[in-house]
Amino acid sequence: MLTHAQAKEILQTLQVLPADKLTEVYDYLSFLRERYAKGKVIDVSDAWSDEDLRDLMKASLIYAERSGAVGEE
Repeated sequence: MLTHAQAKEILQTLQVLPADKLTEVYDYLSFLRERYAKGKVIDVSDAWSDEDLRDLMKASLIYAERSGAVGEE
């Protein structure tokens, strides 16, 4: 099972990759899902849940703080 630290490292790595490389990552993950996750239900919905929106807000605030965009006036 993936640890919280590993998941965080993966997300941080994804944030710095160029868009074309993210497409490659997505394609590879889709391949792995098809190959190894047979029979498992995976939600690929593009609808945003309240939890998704909270996660987005939290990540956006963290990004803004790291980039220095917060508090500059």
